[in-house]
Amino acid sequence: MKSRSMLIAGIVLGVLAGSTAAVIAQDEPSEVRSVVYSTGTAGDVPETIQGTQLQAPDGHFQLRGIELIDIPVRFTDPRLSGLLTISSNGAGRNFTDGHARLEPRTYRIDNPAGSWTGEGERILALSLDQPGPLINHESMVLFGDRAYAGLVAYVFIELANAAPELEAVVLQVEMAPLPEPIAPRSRPDVSAPRGPAADAIARVGSAAVVGTEGGVE
Repeated sequence: MKSRSMLIAGIVLGVLAGSTAAVIAQDEPSEVRSVVYSTGTAGDVPETIQGTQLQAPDGHFQLRGIELIDIPVRFTDPRLSGLLTISSNGAGRNFTDGHARLEPRTYRIDNPAGSWTGEGERILALSLDQPGPLINHESMVLFGDRAYAGLVAYVFIELANAAPELEAVVLQVEMAPLPEPIAPRSRPDVSAPRGPAADAIARVGSAAVVGTEGGVE
């Protein structure tokens, strides 16, 4: 958590430094765009719609229509505090020693001044021989409305620990469009990574597995 916090803080400082440099370089004054980093907490899920699960004989499964409704979230930046609702689908596979899944999700945060809506994804991997998840986090990009119109928020939620840990960056910026898809090109043969770190990643990947619980729990 500390290293990711330092990374996000570094991004914020870099954006601010870049904005200041741009202002200095211009002949005419220009408004410096705001960037705010914050942390947050999430409460219990008061209402859950379980949706449906489609299971294949080989262990593959799909999830449809999961909803986590009115989760209370509180950030040090109060603009993001409010009630969070998550709508989720998912696909994954069960293994003999656990399972793993990826869930594309849509999000909405409501508070008296405005709302935030957007999309993101959650990844979850569980192994039955581990006390907690191997991986359980999600990230989202949210666009503000009403009092928050013109703002974009990036929110990261770490769920592998006992209590959810939330981080966010709010930027006053017009979101850029996605770049064009990367075209295929010829590449020289690349051998698989080798060494202790690569071997550890390979072992985790071969044991990866995912549970059936919802989101911010």
